[in-house]
Amino acid sequence: MSRGENSNFLSRALFFGILEIGLVIILFGRMYYLQIFEGSRYHLLAEGNRIFSRPLVPLRGQIYDRNGNVLVENETSFRLLLLVDKKKDIESTLAAIEEVITLSSEEKEEILKKVVKKHSIDAIVVKDGLTWEEVSAIELHATDLPGISLEVGARRHYPLLSKGAHVLGYVASPSEKEEEEDPTLAIPGLKMGKVGLEKYLDQRLRGTPGYRAFEVNARRKIVRDLNQNESLSGEDIHLTLDGRLQKYASEVLSEYESASAVVLDIQSGEILALVSIPSFDPNLFPLGISHHDWGELRDNPYVPMTNKAISGLYPPGSTIKMFVALAALEAGIIDKKTTVHCPGYFYVGDHPFHCWKKHGHGSINVSNAISESCDVFFYEIAKRVGIDRLSATFKMVGLGEGGLEGFPHCKKGLVPTKEWKKDKKNANWTLSDTIMTSIGQGYMQASPLELAVVIARLVGGKKVIPHLEGRENPSFENLGFNPEHLELIKEAMANTTNSPLGTAFFGRIQQEGKEMGGKTGTSQVRRITLEQRRAGQTKTNHLAWKYREHGLFVGYAPIHNPRYAIAVVVEHGGGPRGAIQAARDILLKAQLLEEESK
Repeated sequence: MSRGENSNFLSRALFFGILEIGLVIILFGRMYYLQIFEGSRYHLLAEGNRIFSRPLVPLRGQIYDRNGNVLVENETSFRLLLLVDKKKDIESTLAAIEEVITLSSEEKEEILKKVVKKHSIDAIVVKDGLTWEEVSAIELHATDLPGISLEVGARRHYPLLSKGAHVLGYVASPSEKEEEEDPTLAIPGLKMGKVGLEKYLDQRLRGTPGYRAFEVNARRKIVRDLNQNESLSGEDIHLTLDGRLQKYASEVLSEYESASAVVLDIQSGEILALVSIPSFDPNLFPLGISHHDWGELRDNPYVPMTNKAISGLYPPGSTIKMFVALAALEAGIIDKKTTVHCPGYFYVGDHPFHCWKKHGHGSINVSNAISESCDVFFYEIAKRVGIDRLSATFKMVGLGEGGLEGFPHCKKGLVPTKEWKKDKKNANWTLSDTIMTSIGQGYMQASPLELAVVIARLVGGKKVIPHLEGRENPSFENLGFNPEHLELIKEAMANTTNSPLGTAFFGRIQQEGKEMGGKTGTSQVRRITLEQRRAGQTKTNHLAWKYREHGLFVGYAPIHNPRYAIAVVVEHGGGPRGAIQAARDILLKAQLLEEESK
């Protein structure tokens, strides 16, 4: 090799040697950087792949009635969770699980929906409410089911079944939108209140989540538990409801296609029973209601999912007459001796407004007009009082308030005014509107809860505020009505049920010392034409159910020391008979239960 060639070889060797040394320096430098400067970061990432932390569902608070009896409880339940980080693993894993336990098509559909909707999944509930047989089968085949985990939790249970469904509500899995609004709802297995008290008190009942940490391998199979931070249980709630009365009232009303009732303690404002018929079994919802069961509830013509006691709005009919009388008495337009002649009709221009009694009541005073429900008497005094005074009195006693502020689906009734009609109907108020309002028809609407509240206020003379949780010694403001006027109306309501001429005499409470007072009501849903009246067709019992009149009764008991107020509505009952009988039985039961508790 010549000197020149040797020199070139040495140069190339030196170049590659320096290059190798440089690469080694860079490699060690990078390793030093990653270990010293980025070591903690990559340690955390490695730990993140090795350690899986799952939030724990807190135990939901239980709900009790006024006597300490459980209305909503938690039962031990097992759920199967699947830990996955790749969506493509889901279907193969589900296939493996199906070889061990049965999964319905609805359950698989719901799991796959969650996969599609979420960008990444750490844990999803495959099945809740596992049986002992299913738990045993899963444990036996655990080695063949990578990524699965059994968790002991609690399932919501409602001992009253359908008899408390509307007021208590139910829990179910949150929707995607609800999870977006509140990320804590995305915890696998967590349920939230959807309606009723479960929704109204959801934040208090829900509790605070804890967490559980596991070590997992590359296949996401749990290797061992690391630590656990326990959840904090939700608050237990004690209601004013009497579970016994709630159950009894539901049974009494169950003979009707559609009905509702509310019972209040006049002195405290406590809601003792709140019933809507037909109802549903809330135990269908916590684990996910089937499409079949939901379809039956949704398509039921009697709308079992609607809480008619607080969201059903009805023309109050003749149950409004006491307040028409009160407005006239307070304004000094009539007194207890004032009489009106009732021939059976009342003309506004050339249009007749009829009394329910075809040949009229003759000369009648305010007390008898209430107990015998004379329409013409109230047509006449409403004309004298005017809609402005009537509306003011209606609102003062609580009509149009709703009753339970913030309670899910609680609706406010309608007290029409001149301004309301101009705004909503673009028309002027007429005398005919006032006449219709005086008998609780026309634009008037009220819920059963509102009607129970106004009776409690009328009987007690104070602004009773209804509530579902106990309050110590509530103090209600005086409404400012003349006590003599209130006593006159209460006496008339007592005669309604206890005088032979009263419209509810047949349905009176006959047990001495427990008698009730009240007022009947009939709400037309289809106008009776003049031709039908002439043909004697003033009843609707022969018509299809949806065209029959609503039957109403509002009342209180006992008459000498009022404690309980009630409102009952039997939808399309064809008259008030059913509502009277139901109210009688429920008010008597309330008094008997009070005696038992002493």
